[in-house]
Amino acid sequence: MILFIEVIFVFYVLMIFLFMIGWQKNKIELSPSIYRVSVVIAIRNEQDNIKRLIKNLKSQDYDRDLYDVIIIDDHSEDNSWDLLYNEKLDWPKLKLLSMNDDEYGKKRAILKGVKFSDSEIIITTDADCFFSSNWITLMSSSFSDKKINFVSGPVSFKESSTIFSKIQDLEFLSLVASGAGAIGINRPIFCNGANMAYRKKVFMQVNDYSKNNISSGDDVFLLHMVKKFYPGSIVFLRKYKAIVFTKPLLRFKQFLNQRIRWASKSIDYKDFDAIVVSLLVLFVNISLLLLLVFSCFDETCLNVFIVLFCVKLMIDFLFFLPVLNFFKKQGLIKWVLPVQILYPFYITLIVLTSNIFSFSWKGRVKNK
Repeated sequence: MILFIEVIFVFYVLMIFLFMIGWQKNKIELSPSIYRVSVVIAIRNEQDNIKRLIKNLKSQDYDRDLYDVIIIDDHSEDNSWDLLYNEKLDWPKLKLLSMNDDEYGKKRAILKGVKFSDSEIIITTDADCFFSSNWITLMSSSFSDKKINFVSGPVSFKESSTIFSKIQDLEFLSLVASGAGAIGINRPIFCNGANMAYRKKVFMQVNDYSKNNISSGDDVFLLHMVKKFYPGSIVFLRKYKAIVFTKPLLRFKQFLNQRIRWASKSIDYKDFDAIVVSLLVLFVNISLLLLLVFSCFDETCLNVFIVLFCVKLMIDFLFFLPVLNFFKKQGLIKWVLPVQILYPFYITLIVLTSNIFSFSWKGRVKNK
């Protein structure tokens, strides 16, 4: 067993090393964009975010004749639609759609919005996000290279005041950076729908949202399809002003529910790289737990546990350094050790619960 675990760790170290190389390779030549752009946002029960979102979108420095905003309401049960309608009266560029009675879910909402758009480039985000006035300009400029079909953008938390939010922030950045690193070595595995863009014609050719009943995955499954049919056409935009910010979750129950929702879609992955990375991360963390348990009975297991834990801590620490520098969150580096201690327990809990328990999203409960 120990030999098998050591081999797994060798592959893990190699994977993180490749992600580090990939992170540095994410350099894009940007040129002024003349594309028509639609920002497509699916919403449900977002009344607290509507006014700030629209204000943020109005402040964009992109040519006002070349972009519009399409918001699709997924059966909101609050005051979201009325707030949006009032905003539309003052801003004709805002286009509103609502889901039919037989339509529901974020992926179908986005599909409806993309079909409605007459733009060449689609940019997506979420209603609870905020971004710089350069955001649309930067994302659209990435398509100056005709070979680029899909752009993944950076996402980060805006506020990290509590211990829970700081740990959550670091864990989230590890996901974002791993996705970026994988893109940098031309092996994309995942991205975040809060900040991504693609050519409409490519989306219409490869997306399978209408056939996919999985509640989440509007980002990852599209990425995998673009990777499959248009290899080498995916990039990560490593520009600070392109970051889309969101807020960390306030309660552990919310956090657990979100991660269960994210993990539940992994069983439907068909992309080889995504499957390998997911299993490798899982095996490494379960292996640490097993070594810790067996160390109570065998001193050899304890010694191996200490060595492998330190190896993982060191390689992850090196991985985080340039990432935290980019996001200007160097202060989070002191939380790497606590995250390393908690992560094996956390990831095992998420995997187990994602295959047993239901999760909720915007008031809807999804059963396993």
